[in-house]
Amino acid sequence: MNQILATAQVSSGAIGGMVLSMIFAILGPILLLIVWRIKKKCNLMPALVGAVTFIVAALVLENIPKYFLFSGTNTVSEYVLSHAWSYALAGGLLAGIFEECGRFVAFRFFLKKHTARETSLTYGIGHGGIECIVLLGLGMVSNLSMAFAINSGALTAIMENIPAEQLAVYESVVSTLTTATFGLFLLGIWERIFAVLFHIALSVLVFAGVTEKSKFYLFPLAILLHAGLDIFAALYQFGMITLPVTELFITLFSCVCAFFAYRVYRSLGTEQA
Repeated sequence: MNQILATAQVSSGAIGGMVLSMIFAILGPILLLIVWRIKKKCNLMPALVGAVTFIVAALVLENIPKYFLFSGTNTVSEYVLSHAWSYALAGGLLAGIFEECGRFVAFRFFLKKHTARETSLTYGIGHGGIECIVLLGLGMVSNLSMAFAINSGALTAIMENIPAEQLAVYESVVSTLTTATFGLFLLGIWERIFAVLFHIALSVLVFAGVTEKSKFYLFPLAILLHAGLDIFAALYQFGMITLPVTELFITLFSCVCAFFAYRVYRSLGTEQA
């Protein structure tokens, strides 16, 4: 293991940022759902369906083609991983297709009796909320565990027994955590706020596409919008754009989609009785 990494420590500010991020990621979606429930007295079943749909569509089914395209074990994946345009396009389209088709199936079959327009927002809170909990919340749990191992010196002994082909991954994680600042984790919280807003917006669009035949075009539009957002995230992962540029785009793009979804929501008729 690199000697510099072996002696590095995760700062108290970074650990504080991880703790704050974890608390926000877990409690934020729950509090949002509680406030929405109190305000509208709505059925919470759509939120549960939204959470399950995300897990099945994004974490299970989407990973099947992802393995083929991003594993680096075949000619196709080697090409995808070596070209920014193919990496971004494949990642964006997979996310858009699987998650929006998941939304479509949820509204069309599992929530077909839930016709009030509030269903779309309740579902969106569940879908975006569970993503926040899984990606940010559980991610911070993992980061905190790693940070404490680094600061206690336990990780050094562990890494001495790690196979050489896996060592680079651990060194990258250690390097990231030991150079991280409190502000970096605040940026992660900021991103999740607008990611949840984006998921709610797309849920409105797909709900409208399912419940009103004249608005069916909103379903494929949601796929393209989702792909568009994730393409920029993929370009950042590929090193083509900086983190501030990525976050600025996510913020602006989510706000534009939310405004458009609000106009669609207002056109969906009356609220539930």
